[in-house]
Amino acid sequence: MNEIRIIPVEGIPEIKVGDNLAEITFDVLNKSEIGIEKNDIFIVTQKIVSKSEGMERDLSNYDFEELLQSESKKIIRKRGDLVIAKTRHGFICANAGIDRSNVKKNSALLLPEDPNKSADKFRKRFESLANLPIAVIISDTFGRAWRKGQVNFAIGSSGISPIDSYIGKLDSFDNELNATEIAVIDELASAAELVMKKTIDIPIAIIRGVDFKSSKLNANELIREDNEDFFL
Repeated sequence: MNEIRIIPVEGIPEIKVGDNLAEITFDVLNKSEIGIEKNDIFIVTQKIVSKSEGMERDLSNYDFEELLQSESKKIIRKRGDLVIAKTRHGFICANAGIDRSNVKKNSALLLPEDPNKSADKFRKRFESLANLPIAVIISDTFGRAWRKGQVNFAIGSSGISPIDSYIGKLDSFDNELNATEIAVIDELASAAELVMKKTIDIPIAIIRGVDFKSSKLNANELIREDNEDFFL
């Protein structure tokens, strides 16, 4: 087992609409001691992706309930002010992923239109600058139906296989595994949150040393169909 490092990328400026996140990150790393290595995995928070793509909304011009309806494919549960909704992307999360933290007052931030496309755009531009292969994961914080607390999940990815399947392989006692599939990109997104946190302004982290499989598949592979979901 190789050593794995989780490295916070400090010095990312406040992101504005139209900013190129790959170019900004490349410039910051070139001025730092972190450097760039082959097969680095970049974990990028949804917030800066959404800000760069113009997904911030002024609530003096928008009604929050209308935003919620526009971002929701289906309302799953409602309790007081809390709404659990399925977004048009297929995510099941609080308030359809609309966030009012770490944005200007009286503003809300919507999820990116297509997080996988956002991850792919970042990866391709960064690889063209660095001339090295990398992987990119767009992360966001979700609650879980079966446990307290929130964790970072992957909502978009590019250049990395999202799932590591052990089905058909043998365990250490020679039993054949029939159901084990590891959500690799969720594990990586969650691990990165340990150095990113919500209050220290670190929107990007690098995970270095992971022996991952390159893939054209993306985070959509983790979305469970309704007929497979025991909680709906």
